[in-house]
Amino acid sequence: MGSKADQESFLWVPEYDEPLSPQLTNLKRRGRSKKVKFDGWGSIPLIEFLQSLGKDTTQQISRYDVTDIINKYVNENKLVHSVKKKRVVSDERLLSLFGKKSFLRIKIYDLLEAHYAENQFESDDDFLFSSDEENNLFSSEKQKSRKVPLKKLCLETPKSCWAAIVPDNIKLVYLKRSLVQDLLKDSETFECKVVGSFVRVKSDPNDYLQKNSHQLLQVIGTKKVPGTDDKSTEILLKVSNFVKDIRIATLSDDNFSEEECEDLRQRVKDGLLKRPTVVELQEKTQILHEDITKHWLVRELALLQKLIDRANVKGMAQRISSITSVQCGRMLKT
Repeated sequence: MGSKADQESFLWVPEYDEPLSPQLTNLKRRGRSKKVKFDGWGSIPLIEFLQSLGKDTTQQISRYDVTDIINKYVNENKLVHSVKKKRVVSDERLLSLFGKKSFLRIKIYDLLEAHYAENQFESDDDFLFSSDEENNLFSSEKQKSRKVPLKKLCLETPKSCWAAIVPDNIKLVYLKRSLVQDLLKDSETFECKVVGSFVRVKSDPNDYLQKNSHQLLQVIGTKKVPGTDDKSTEILLKVSNFVKDIRIATLSDDNFSEEECEDLRQRVKDGLLKRPTVVELQEKTQILHEDITKHWLVRELALLQKLIDRANVKGMAQRISSITSVQCGRMLKT
């Protein structure tokens, strides 16, 4: 199940916030472009921004961590737009970093891409950004005239491409309660498999904003606690945007609904949850593919056997009913 053919069978649904290959001619109309210069692993503006906050930049800081740092900075300095709550108004530091007077908060991770040396092409071309447009990070890689099929683009899974929060994607990394319990049998691989996956739990009845009875949450860690007796331990799941750790026994063993997936997408869009990339979801899918497939097959076979047994019982009842009717007819004739 882990063969190359299996991996290529996944047709990912990506979500592009920006054009796949913007024309360089558009950049000329968008204002004067600036070259991004680097100091080690990060751009000079990024390194200076982090150092101004007292952060140690001798070692590379991940984009996720820098995104969290900027979000905390925005909250502490009250830089959220007074009317458009999803936008950030740049102060002097953020203006120096992004070159924008304002930007969408959920775009921070995107905006940081061009500030990492690892994302640069091995050529003389530089990443460019404009101070006048929202979609300001473009690669100056030469445009190719031939068209690339969408399927090929999906299979190549560019690191900057976000995975769309749709049922077809989420079901590839969704774990039901019974499957989590099966995975728990192998303690060495359990955490590796469940972290990054999605589970379904009952919504907090006190959360008046939650319209669905259940919600999808992403597992971000595990925790061992004492069990019912002194000799045993219980594994709890740490999930995103949820105060309490989750007991495995309370997870749902049913499929999630489209409404619940839409609720998840909205929470990601609002910046309450980290937005997964195609690469992250693909890697997790490859890890879980065999377990999810086996679990599905076992359940389907069990359901099929029940249907067969029910059909046999129904057929037997019909046969008895038919024999009884014939016997009654004969008795009436006599």
